[in-house]
Order: sequence, then C-alpha cells, then structure tokens
Amino acid sequence: MIPSKCLDTKYLCHPLLPASHRQVQVHNIMALRSVSRARQILRPHSRQPSTFFSSSEAEQPPDDSATIIQGPSLLTSTGVHRPSPSLFQLPGLRSLPFWTAPGPSNPQQGRHRVAFNDPIITSAVQHVESNYDDIRQEYFSAILGQQQDTDDKNVSRPMEPDYDVASKGGEHADDALHSGTWDWHSYILNGARNNAFRDRCPKTAQVVDDLDKEGMLFGTPFGFCFFSTLHGKSKIQAHSGPMNLRLRMHLPLMVPKKTSANNNTQEELSRPTTGIKVADQVREWHEGSAIILDDSYVHEVWNDVEEPRVLLLLDLWHPDIRMEEREKISNMFEYARGKGWIGKQK
Repeated sequence: MIPSKCLDTKYLCHPLLPASHRQVQVHNIMALRSVSRARQILRPHSRQPSTFFSSSEAEQPPDDSATIIQGPSLLTSTGVHRPSPSLFQLPGLRSLPFWTAPGPSNPQQGRHRVAFNDPIITSAVQHVESNYDDIRQEYFSAILGQQQDTDDKNVSRPMEPDYDVASKGGEHADDALHSGTWDWHSYILNGARNNAFRDRCPKTAQVVDDLDKEGMLFGTPFGFCFFSTLHGKSKIQAHSGPMNLRLRMHLPLMVPKKTSANNNTQEELSRPTTGIKVADQVREWHEGSAIILDDSYVHEVWNDVEEPRVLLLLDLWHPDIRMEEREKISNMFEYARGKGWIGKQK
C-alpha cells in the first residue's frame, strides 16, 4: 500500500514567501526568474501585477492564488547549484538533484536507495519497478509494433507520437530545447489523460492510476506521464522545470550499450555516451531501475550513439507538500487553465 499522508511542512502554497523565510537554503530561486516571464505565461491583469490569477479589474483573485514577489536581492553565480524553477516556487521543501542512489537497483538496499529514506517515494519506486516487464512489453507492442499476434484482425498499427515539443507556448519549447528527435507517447499530457494510450497500454495505465489513487501522481496542468524516446544523436539542452512542486521519475526501458563515441570536447570524453546531468551530477540509466530527480534544478539529457534511449516518465507530488496544500495548488492551476492562461500547447 502506498502511504498517502505526506511529511509535515510549515508553509502554505500561497502567497509565495520571500527567500528570507527559507528554513534550509538561501539561493537564487524564484524572483520568478523574471517577473515579466511569469506575467507573459499567466497573463495577470496589468493593473494588478502582484497577483497571478486576476482576469478583470472588477474580479478579485480566488483564495487559491499566488503572489509575485519582486525581490529580495538573491546571491547568484556562486558555483553552487540550487533549484531554479522558471515559474513557481514553494519554500521549505527538501531538495536534491537526485533522490535515488546511482547504479542499478539492488533489493538489498531497500529504503536506503531513496534519499531521506522517504517512505512515499520508496513505495512509488518499488511499485513502478515491480511492473517493469509489463510496461516494457507494452512499449514494444504498442509503440514499436512488435506484437506476438499474427492475426491481421488483431494487429494494430504502432502508435504515433502525440506531442510537438517544438510547439510555441509549451513547457518544453523554450529556446529550441532539443536537437535531433525526441518522441512522446503520452498517457497524461498537461494533466489530461489519453484514452487511446489506455486502450493500447492498459497495464502501464493501471500502474500510473494506482499512484493516482494513493495521491502520489502530480495531477495538475503541469503533470506528465509518457514514453520518452530520445533517438540517436539527439540531446535536450540544459533547462529547469517550471516549479519545485513535483519530482520526476524515469523508468528506463531501453538503454543503449556503452560505446566509444567520437566526441569533440574533453567534457564529452569524460561523460557517458547516453546520460542525464542534474545540477553538477551525472547519471546513467539502467534498464528497470527507476531514477527520481528534481527537475527544478538545471538539467540536460543526451544520447550520442545511434540507438534510441526509451523510458517511462511520470511526475509525482513532492512528498513534503501536505494534502491540503495540494488541493489549493491544484485549484489555483485549474483556475488559471480555465481562464486560458496556462495549458495551451499549440
């Protein structure tokens, strides 16, 4: 059973508190990376610049709202990596670039594989990893078309990618985020479920739905779950996620074998040919071993070889966010989506 009660924290989700109220760190997060970017994305009324969600002069923002804070001045360029979400910051949350130990999973590690021995994240990791074989088989069948049934009546065409990562306005489209080919086959896209995915990958969908039933799944317009296929000679540029409210899980399904790629720089020669870097930490994927990362840190991904790298990606609530906070955060983003300020990807 996945525990649904989260660890305690003092802070409410609104308004955003100044950095001086942080318990743990003084860092360069929020100030909203730039207030102008936040205003552009969420389009608050020009006469009420301090509140995100206000659609007219006569309308008051809902109780579940966030405040843009202008300042205080924050120390930057220290060489120390801190979370730097581009849109929304909730103070007081524990943060690490990776929440799982490096290397393949080891049943002997148990809870010690997950940072802080966190029982919620541990349960999520164990639940998804225990279904690795079924998830991988459904990817081969639905996405690659490698089905065991030879009856033409029962054979379906491979699913097509369903998300344009180059679309303007999307979370993943800023500044030509990726080069090469990066395919998505989504079950959850901006918080909305894809029934066609559920029909073709029912076991995978059920694994994800189990997390949702336990209150683990990040159910906001910024929540995703998809098969992520990064084809050979492709990379995702360094960037940070929009908020620190979620932790991101990678379940690797296909990882290219190590090769001696023809790299051009000393940095490339010293890094794995397929890997991910979060803050200053570099990791490799191991098939069947989940990785938990905090994508509010600057992170990048690359695949320098010819074979594709495939994983199931899904978003979880940060375990420090209490249930009442999650409800208010969800209400806030749903209000913004209803006004058309967020969630428009095309």
